[in-house]
Order: sequence, then structure tokens, then C-alpha cells
Amino acid sequence: MLYIVGLGPGPGYATEAALRAIREADCVFYEDYTGPLDLETLRRAAVGEPVRLARRDLEEESGRRIFECLREGRRAVLVTAGDPALATSHHALVALARARGFPVQIIPGVSIICAAFSAACLSIYKLGGVATVTYPRGGIYSRRPYELAEQNLRRDMHTLLLLDVREDGFFMPPRDAAEILLRLEEEEQRGVFTLDRHVAVVYRLGWGGSTLYTQLRDLLSLEAEGPAVIIVPARLSPVEKECLEVAAARRPAGKAP
Repeated sequence: MLYIVGLGPGPGYATEAALRAIREADCVFYEDYTGPLDLETLRRAAVGEPVRLARRDLEEESGRRIFECLREGRRAVLVTAGDPALATSHHALVALARARGFPVQIIPGVSIICAAFSAACLSIYKLGGVATVTYPRGGIYSRRPYELAEQNLRRDMHTLLLLDVREDGFFMPPRDAAEILLRLEEEEQRGVFTLDRHVAVVYRLGWGGSTLYTQLRDLLSLEAEGPAVIIVPARLSPVEKECLEVAAARRPAGKAP
């Protein structure tokens, strides 16, 4: 049996079902590309079993070590941050395992998408779509964030922007994302990512981070590091506006890793 388990966005978010699957596993793998993983909780739940990073195994070898464990008749667990069903690489692994005759169980975790909307006090019913702000590839910027936000604003829908991972493995900080969005505005000039565009930023959720509600220009001087998401709100309802402003005024305590 292959279990694909989500631990949520940070410490304290793991479910009982996730911890039980890890405790009962014979082989424990994890990946930390899609988000920072609570390794302390993972190692404690693994009860002495070694935990092995599976990023290269997944990206280059189609899960070779995972399938070696399964072929030996043992239980394998792949642990991810957030919710594992929201990463396409894990969908591919599920399809491959089932094609080879291995049963698969996905154990959901708290998704950053739902968690960020909760932290920002925004209605998930108004989520118009998700895009990723990426660093330029070959000097070319992806215009998907601009196009999606433009479409959603016309439809009075909110836009969730995930942030890229740098080549050194660190997550894009909000200030880098702001620079990229403003660069896109310079090129497109359709008034989507202007300096005075209000955005909600949820950063280091579960790791002592916070929620901000501010103008895009203010992110250029923000010292906060990633991981983070940026939400481009459409028209806010009175309840959303009041709740978001209160949430953004709080600064939760907690020590970041």
C-alpha cells in the first residue's frame, strides 16, 4: 500500500490520520519542494524509521525507491507539506502506482489555499483561480498571473498567487513577487498591478508569520521571507473588509525555524 500524506502548512496542522499512517509505515519518504515541511513532527511520528528525501527520486527516477519498498510487500508513505493532492507530481505517482497494481490512499492535509483564505478572512466562494508568480526563465516572465488577475477582477473574483522557489531552494519572498508583478504591469499597462493595488499577503503560515493587507508598493520594502502567498482581492464585502483589516492588524507570536 502506498500512502500519500499531507502534514499541513506548518507545526500543529498534522491530522491524526496522517500521524497514524506515518507510524504504521515501513518506508517513509518526504519531499519539501512544494512547501516547508515540519520535519520534527515527521521524525517523531516515524518511530525510529529513517525518513528519506524523495525529491530526486520523484523528479528523475519516477519514484524508484518507493516502488522498491512496495514490491517487497511493505507499506510506503510519501509525506508532503500542505495537501498532497494539489501537486501534479503526486497525481502522476498515484496514477503510476495504480497502473502497477499497488493500492493508494491519499490522506489530505490542510491546504495553503484554504488556510490562506481563512487567515485573510476572504470568502473561498469568490476564489477565481490560482497562478504562480515565477522568476524569469531565459529572461522571459510568465504573464499568467497578470492575465488571471485581470480576468478575475472583471468577474469580481479573488486571485490567489503562489510564489516560486528559487534555484537555491529558498522560497520567493513577497518583495521579489511585488517587483515581478510591477514589471508585468510595465509591460502590459492595463492597470492590474499598479503601485496602489491592495493585496493580502499571508506569509510563513504556521511558522510564526502573519497576514498583511497593504498596497503593492509597500511590499517592495517588506523584509518578510517566504514561503508566502499573495491574494489579489476583488471588491470586498463589508464583512470581508472588516475581518481582513482585523486579521492583518494582528501579529501572532511564534518562532520561525
